[in-house]
Parts: sequence; structure tokens; C-alpha cells
Amino acid sequence: MKLVNALRIAAVAGLATALILLARSIGSELGIASAMAESAMALGFLLLFAFFLGQASPVIGAPRITGYLLAGIAAGPYALNLVSLESAEPLRLVNGLALSLIAFTAGGELKLERYKPRIKALSLAVVGQSTSAMVFVMAVMFPAFYFSGVTDVVSPTNPVAAAFGAALLLGILSMANSPATAVAVITEGRAKGPVSEIVMGSTVMVDVVVILVFGLLAPVVGHFLGMAESGQASGVLRHIGGAVVIGLVAGAVMILALRQTEENAALWVSGMAMALSEVSIHFHVSAMLAAIVAGFMVENYSKSGEKLIKAIEYSSAPVYVIFFSLAGQGLDLSALAANLPLAVALVLSRMAGVWLGVNTGLKMAGEPGEMRKNAWQGFIGQAGINIGFAVLAQQLFGPVGGVVATIAISAVAVNQVVGPIMMRRALVAAGEISSGAPATKSVKTEPATQG
Repeated sequence: MKLVNALRIAAVAGLATALILLARSIGSELGIASAMAESAMALGFLLLFAFFLGQASPVIGAPRITGYLLAGIAAGPYALNLVSLESAEPLRLVNGLALSLIAFTAGGELKLERYKPRIKALSLAVVGQSTSAMVFVMAVMFPAFYFSGVTDVVSPTNPVAAAFGAALLLGILSMANSPATAVAVITEGRAKGPVSEIVMGSTVMVDVVVILVFGLLAPVVGHFLGMAESGQASGVLRHIGGAVVIGLVAGAVMILALRQTEENAALWVSGMAMALSEVSIHFHVSAMLAAIVAGFMVENYSKSGEKLIKAIEYSSAPVYVIFFSLAGQGLDLSALAANLPLAVALVLSRMAGVWLGVNTGLKMAGEPGEMRKNAWQGFIGQAGINIGFAVLAQQLFGPVGGVVATIAISAVAVNQVVGPIMMRRALVAAGEISSGAPATKSVKTEPATQG
């Protein structure tokens, strides 16, 4: 029956593909194509195509967001070119909305009352995973860079220092996880239990840690790459402070508004997410960090947490479709192919580091072996913050930064497909979701426990 449903869904997805090709052909012949029409058609097609492929993903034991990602990759400019980079560019506004809503939920997951008994496990998992991932990646990528010679372009007279600087930069980028992936998989499977809590809480905390580490170590990387220090550490730390301030203000506004809002809460929360995204862009701060802070405030310092999560649940399906299909659509398959050996080395070394770090941290916290066996698999996915820092590295560190950014983004492409599948299987093994979970609605929570 599942196979029949999957075939039926695939047929509908094929029909949607045929329709967009027909619409393009007719528009081109009549001369009525425009940027706005192209973007509107791209959004409609991505929603349909990704939704239907997502519906078919459980047949192979994958979460729906994997289907959304694969749909975006297939439809993108590096595969079938059904949705070009130009037509998708105006949709990034929608992408910002989706990311803010996901971050609201991630912030709400840091419920102090719920995590207080597990604060030791959370802290040790964060320290263990981030430190071990960074060390493993550096240990593998330093000789890889040195013997391949790809970093010699910046310092041909001191290739050891250049290779070490590049490996250090890649190690920092490898620390980060993907709160968006964790939220989507947990929400889709209605997961609830210790593994879900450890993965979500630690994932959000790790991303805050990596922002701090990047700011502090950027001058060190610049030193090894032979570049003058430019105050990037203080700049990044100012951006963190700015994001926290914007998040606190947004959280306070949301608390006041949700107290007064009984109807149309979903519309209001979506509007707030859009505003937060735009304000963060204007002030050059992390919209995700600001939204995490806002969600944390609403969940922990008001009685509106349940109202917030219900508002997000109301719009969660299209949010995930848009966010993950656009993430797939922007992945450069040609860059991945060109850097495949180094990307695979990065993926495997990071995975080994995550496995060792999470297992060690949770063992020190006294968590049982079964939990340790499953929990580490929830930390493999990567997404927005990794790409953002990769782009920043390219801007700050010249040619070597460009090489590191390309390899990092190529690895993100692999991790973003593999990570959700591993996480879902770990949650199934832990008994926190059913292997046949319908995953059609968001996770049900107790009042004021998730946001």
C-alpha cells in the first residue's frame, strides 16, 4: 500500500513538472514572461513538487524534509533547472520568514523547567560534541590541505601555516548543527522523550557556542593565513549582542501581543517573524539567534507558550516545505562534485567526532548506553548557520576562505540529506516516534513546554 501511494504521489509530482514546463513554453512563445510571474510560478511549483516528494519519503524510512530537500535539488539550476536562481531569489523573503518561525520553536524548546534535571547532560553533550568535532576535522583536514596543496595559493612560502589556518577555520564551521532540521524531524514525528530533548537543547546551545568561538578565533585564523587582524572578533561579538537585544525586544512585544490575541494568532506570529527577519538583516545580526531568544522569552517568562506553538503549528507544513526545498534548490552540485573527496573526508571526520564527543559527554553525565547510542545521530544535520559562516569566511579570508567555504557548503549538502534520515531512525530506535508515524501534524505539547 505504501508503495502504491508513493507511485501515485510520484505521478502527481510528474504532472506538476509537466505543467511548469508547459507554462514556461507558453509564456515564452507569447512573450509574457516576467520576473514576478517566474517567481510566483517557482513558488507554486516548489510547494507542490516538494510536498508530494515529501509525502513519498517515509517509504524509504526518511523524514519528509529529506523529500523537500531532494525536490529542491532536483528542481534547482544544477539539476533539471525547473526553478532558476533568478526566479528563486525573491523567494528568499519567504525563506527568512520560515527560518524565524523555526527558530521561534527552537527557542521554545529550551524550557528551563524541563531541562533543569538534564542541564549536566546538555552541557557535557555540547562541550563534547563541539570540541571533538573540531579536533577530528582539524586532524583529518590539516594533512589533506597540506598534501593536496589547495591552500598554497595564500602562502606558498609557509604552506604548513596556511594548511593549519584553513583546517582550524573548517573545524570551527564543523561545530555547528541545524536547529531547523531538529525541529522539523521532531515535529514531524511528534517525538517526545529524553533523546529528543537532548538533541534539541544541545543543538540550539551548540549554535550559540559556535558563534562565540568564530568571533574569538577569527583573528587566530587570520594570523595563520598571513592576514592582518581586523577586529573581526569584536565585530562578531557585537553582532551577537545585537541579536540578543533584538530578540529580547521581540520577545517582550510578542508576550504583550499574545496576551491580547485570541484569534488570528498564527497570522500575527507570522508577521512578527517577518518583521524580526527584516530588522535583523538591517542591523546585520543573526535572525536565527534573535528568534531563538524571542521564543525562549515567550516560553519561559509568560503563559503564552502554548498559544505561540499552536500558532506556529497552524502554518508549520508550508514553512518546512518552503525552507528545505529552497535550501536544496540553492545547493551547487557542480561544486560538490569538484570537491567531493575533501567534502567526504570532512563529513566522515565530523561524524566520527560527533559520535565520540556526544557519547563521552553523555557517559560522563551518567546517561544510559542506549540513549548514547541514539542521541549522537541527531547532531549530523547542518544548514543555515554553517552556510552563513562559510560565506563570511569567504569574505574575510580571501582565496583560502573561498576554498574552505566551498568544501564546507559541499559537506553541508551531504549532511543535510543524511542527517535527517539518521535522526529519524535514532528516534525510532529510541521508541520516541513510531516507524510508521504519519507525521502530518506538529508535535503535541503540554501547556507552555515547547515553543
